[in-house]
Formats: sequence, C-alpha cells, structure tokens
Amino acid sequence: MKSAGHDKLQQYLASLKALHAEKAQLEARLEQINAALSDTPGGATGRRGRRVGRRGRARRNGLSLREAVVQVTRSRALAKPEILQAIQKIGYKFATKDPMNSLNAMLYAPANKFRNQNGRFAPK
Repeated sequence: MKSAGHDKLQQYLASLKALHAEKAQLEARLEQINAALSDTPGGATGRRGRRVGRRGRARRNGLSLREAVVQVTRSRALAKPEILQAIQKIGYKFATKDPMNSLNAMLYAPANKFRNQNGRFAPK
C-alpha cells in the first residue's frame, strides 16, 4: 500500500518532468525566433532599430556598463560618484534617468566582479 507522502512525491516528480519538457519546448521556439530575427537585413535589432547585445538589450555604447567600470577602476579604486563621472567622461551613455541606480545594481549584484573597500570599488 502506498502512503500519501509517496503519492505527493510522485505528483511533484511528474510536475517537475512536465515543467522541464515545457521549458525545452520554449527554449527551442525561442531559438527559432532568434534565428529568424538574425536573418533579417542588418541582423537582430532592438525596438528602435539599434544593434542588440548578447542579452537582447540594445547596446548604445561600444562597451557594457561592467566593461566601462572595469576600464575606469583598473588603475585605482573609485567611489561610486567618481565611477559615474568617469564612465560618462569616457562616453558611456545611460538609457535611464537614474544612472546611479544602474551602477548600484551592477556593483552590488551577487555575481559582481568588483571588490568594495570602504566605499571604493575596484575589479577583483
């Protein structure tokens, strides 16, 4: 005789298997869509016709925010306002009205590549 816990486990495993199958189907479809978009004249573009970056976001700059921060902090650690000013000085353009928020999100992200020493950031 099967216990109620065994039945719940079987239901969970079946649900998990169904979700994995659905995910695989969605990923395959997304791959087809990306391939179709990249076959368009000029390659894949964002909403405004700009070239799209690796994650599907239009890249307005020649480098990512992370690359810009690495470039300006490579020689010495800088505070956030100094980083913001320096990356704008090298020509990085933000697509947001609150660039400090974007900078904070990138610097404090779990997968960040920067060390924080008393409020000054430098590449790890």
